[in-house]
Amino acid sequence: MEVKGKKVLVVGIGRTGVPSANRLAAMGSVVSVTDKGANHGEEIKKLSQGIDLETGSHSRASRGKFDMVVVSPGVPWDSPLLQSQRGTGAEVISEIELAFRLVDRSWLAITGTNGKSTTTALVGAMMRESGIESVVCGNIGNAVVGEDAIFERNVKIVAEISSFQLEGVSTFRPRVSAILNITPDHLDRHKTMEEYIGLKIRIFEKQRGDDVCVLNMDDEEAAKLAGKVQCRLFPFSVKRRLQDGVFENGGNIIISLQGETWNIGPVKNMKLTGRANLENAIAACAIAFSGGADANAISRALFAFEALPHRLEPVAEIGGVRFVNDSKGTNVGSTLKALGGLDGRVAVILGGRDKDQDFSPLAELVKKTGAGVVLIGEAAEKIGALLDGYPDVARADGMESAVGKAARMAGKGGTVLLSPACASFDMFKDYADRGNKFRAAVKKMAGEPALSGKGD
Repeated sequence: MEVKGKKVLVVGIGRTGVPSANRLAAMGSVVSVTDKGANHGEEIKKLSQGIDLETGSHSRASRGKFDMVVVSPGVPWDSPLLQSQRGTGAEVISEIELAFRLVDRSWLAITGTNGKSTTTALVGAMMRESGIESVVCGNIGNAVVGEDAIFERNVKIVAEISSFQLEGVSTFRPRVSAILNITPDHLDRHKTMEEYIGLKIRIFEKQRGDDVCVLNMDDEEAAKLAGKVQCRLFPFSVKRRLQDGVFENGGNIIISLQGETWNIGPVKNMKLTGRANLENAIAACAIAFSGGADANAISRALFAFEALPHRLEPVAEIGGVRFVNDSKGTNVGSTLKALGGLDGRVAVILGGRDKDQDFSPLAELVKKTGAGVVLIGEAAEKIGALLDGYPDVARADGMESAVGKAARMAGKGGTVLLSPACASFDMFKDYADRGNKFRAAVKKMAGEPALSGKGD
């Protein structure tokens, strides 16, 4: 795509806005940036010279005329500014669509409600172990357009992609796509499950021929999409054998394609724990294999890989109680997987900012497994109402209190699980801050120095 001389508006300063603006400016575009927020000192310092900047409102941007508008994921797709710019004839796209138009080479694109970051990082490790040059980027934390490596020959792009980013794609066609699972999330923005699923479909919508789509055959909504795929399907499953695909059989992970099979190795040797991570691992095998990774390299990378921060991350064991940080569990589906994948007595810390979710499946699993519950944050009352009469429920006004109460509930041999099923913004800066506060509370309980961690 030729961008030199084009007038481009970037909406939103931050993780994708700044790299998008700087990349376009470096390629000769006339770039303006607008953000309704006012506190962006650190981000503003990162903008290249010559970029027009408006903060605190969109008034100047609303009056301008642009060839293209690049939208940060946090900006609602139906915002008045975007509507007005569409009315002027401007093309409105996401940073992912921009990156694809700049570099349409081999993409391995991964989406789903849960498990995206772990799977994406693991695929990247498998590709590197195979000697394939690749860059891991996207919703995992670093904007695709901000990575200089994507412009190098033969480099593959391993990208985590969210539903917010898929709102703004139109020509996006990855070489390998993957939908890990689909459960209700972000309905405060997407309104209906139909709309949410429709956005996830965009990851494979343009794929054809020998492109590959990886789907979870154990996930009801993802499996339904198989009939819509117009390229080669390479599914995965934990529950059943597949003629072509990746699956667990006899405690081993197996890749099968056109009558040939590869035994990746025993599940018990994985450093990742829990059913959710087993699904992530099997998905990563399918994606990396489809992207050209060698089966032996896939095996080596898988069994060396450890949990990412805040994603079913083992923190410590104190007095026979295990502590697991799954602060990235920001929706009901994610917490269901985390809680359902642990053995023994579990005390789970739930709550935070609600995203218009139905918590009843979570309440049902809590009662079925006999888990203890400590409630925090704005959603505590809503979740608590579903657990009315259930004996093992407590409330806490902060993380230290929550960890202490959960530890007493779990008891020796049990597990304290932070998997809140909610956003963090009512009490914490973000999910990483929440996870770090959990770690600190656990370390304080052990009498050790608090570990701050790097977060994400």
